[in-house]
Order: sequence, then C-alpha cells, then structure tokens
Amino acid sequence: MTEVIRALSRGVNALKILNETGGATCQVVADKLGLSRPTVYRILETLVDSGLVSMEDGKVFRPTFATRALENGLTDEAWALWAAAPVLIELQKEVIWTCEIATFEDHAMVLRDAMHLQNPFRIDVRTFDDRLRSMLTSAVGRAYLAFCPSQEAELILTHLERFGDRVDAAAHVHAQTRAALQTVRKKGYAVEQRTDYPRATLIAMPIRYGGRVLACIDIAWVSSAIKLRDGLGQFLPALKRAQTKVESILAHNPPA
Repeated sequence: MTEVIRALSRGVNALKILNETGGATCQVVADKLGLSRPTVYRILETLVDSGLVSMEDGKVFRPTFATRALENGLTDEAWALWAAAPVLIELQKEVIWTCEIATFEDHAMVLRDAMHLQNPFRIDVRTFDDRLRSMLTSAVGRAYLAFCPSQEAELILTHLERFGDRVDAAAHVHAQTRAALQTVRKKGYAVEQRTDYPRATLIAMPIRYGGRVLACIDIAWVSSAIKLRDGLGQFLPALKRAQTKVESILAHNPPA
C-alpha cells in the first residue's frame, strides 16, 4: 500500500469514527484506530482543512455538513449532535448545572454528550454519568416516548412489555404508562427524580425534525440544592430556548 493510499484510508476511517460518534477527541480517535496521537492529529487537521471536520475548544473534532455530500453522509443522530453541541455549551453556561444529550438505540437512550466538566457545581460523575438510560424511568427516555410518532412509541412499549427494560430491571409498562406519557406530551417536558446517590433531578425535552425525535436534551441538578418547583421555574425557559434553537438549526441545514 502506497503512502498516499494509506493516508487516505486512515482519513476515511477517522471520519467514520467521527460520523458514528458525532464528535470525539484526538485521543479517542487514536485509540480506536490503533495509531499514535500525533499521527491522528495530522489526519484530523487535514480533514479540518478540507472542510469535512470542525474543531471545538481545541480538542473535540466533529463532522461538518460537507460530509453529507459523501455517499453515506451523516447519520441522523450525528446530525442532531452536530447541531446541538454548541447550543448545549451555551445552555450550560446559562444554567450552570449539567446539560446532556441522548439518542435512542436498541430500546434504550444512549448518553452521547454531557457538559459535566464545564459544571462548577458538578454532580458526582462516577455514579451519575451512566451511558445507558431507561426508556421508562429516565427523563430523556420518557421524553422520547412521549414525542416520537405514536406507532413507534407503541412498538417500543410492546417490546418493553415483552422483554423488559434492559437498563432498569425494576421498571415495567403498567396501566398508567401511556396516560403518563400523554401528560408529558401536554406539558412539553419530562421529569426524573433520582432517589439513589447522587440524588439528582432532571428535566428533558425532545429534538424533533420531520415528525421524528432525533435526540433528547436535559438539564440535571442536585435535588438537595434546588427543589423541583424552583428548578422548573429557573431552567424550563432556558431548556425550551435551547430546544427551539437546535430544531431551527436542523430546519435550516437539511440533510443533503
């Protein structure tokens, strides 16, 4: 394999990783490729120069919309993450507490990014930053179920009834589940209050495009610091503005 072909192959593989994750640091890409960090940094710099990748805060590389011109393009999830990333950073600066984004995968919500490190009132990440979130008990899960198309929600609920919740074994679809989701839809947001350490409260809203839910964003805070009623008053308007802004970015940058 010539050096030119080897470099091209490495660049394509690096772009695939960014495409699948929605964004990653140089070290993460290097680990996945099995290459040295300096080598991967040069590859990523080339992708940035080509307009296929952008760099945020000097450390996180994300695919740009130019990649949508490629044959495979971005996944819808990566597209939503791309649009949401700068908005979540600004949201976290406004509310101070942790902001997160999650997408649906294999009947669970998968945490894709969280502003934990930028949060001066940081929740204990070791016990809170769980990558998988329950569809039935997490705020992002119930926000997804409440706002996704009704047929999709029924398919998910039917699966959970038959096979259980793989994230929270104690969670079950019960007689009030669908009514509770209708309430979430009417309110426009879902609430989660964790009773285990660290005791945290979360509120979540969907990111929608074309009648579908591409992701859900949330704000999380320590329950003992701010009561739910006060948190709703402080954070709901900011979360709604963030939701509207991300959806506007998606609407003005449709997939190729």
